[in-house]
Amino acid sequence: MRQAVDVLHRVTLGLSIGLFGLMFAAQLVIVLMRYVMGVGFLELQDAVTYSFSALVVLTIPLALRDDRHVRVDILRTTFSRRTNARLDRLGHLVFTLPVFGLMLWNAWPLVTASWAIFEGSRETGGLPGLFVVKSTIVFMCLLVLLIAVADLVAPRRTGRAGEPRHDH
Repeated sequence: MRQAVDVLHRVTLGLSIGLFGLMFAAQLVIVLMRYVMGVGFLELQDAVTYSFSALVVLTIPLALRDDRHVRVDILRTTFSRRTNARLDRLGHLVFTLPVFGLMLWNAWPLVTASWAIFEGSRETGGLPGLFVVKSTIVFMCLLVLLIAVADLVAPRRTGRAGEPRHDH
């Protein structure tokens, strides 16, 4: 299971890097065309918005897998690695699995409805494919759930107290 998580992590990381590149290039073209040539393209603006939306959603499982998510742990540094690992597992059971399971449960009908009509931009002449961007919500939930289950089944090896050690 950990190998599947690692493969999906690399795919998600590559996709996120590509989306960032697309977003940066499209925004640069938008600015240059608007202020140098006086021309604007709604399709490029939609591409930036879609890329940013997907990028934000896809970074959630990346952060969780690398243990780079936001923590409010005042006492974490005083606990042993074993205690921190137990708290992480408890957090997955109490928070991660229920919250992302509920998100998946609620997102699924919205995403399938979007696919049914091949939803596109709300703007006239905008970019089609909003249904693909909405699908990243389901993908993110599945990845987070998979990471949480993998951590529960086979906890990550840790380096220093509380810090994960990933062999890249």
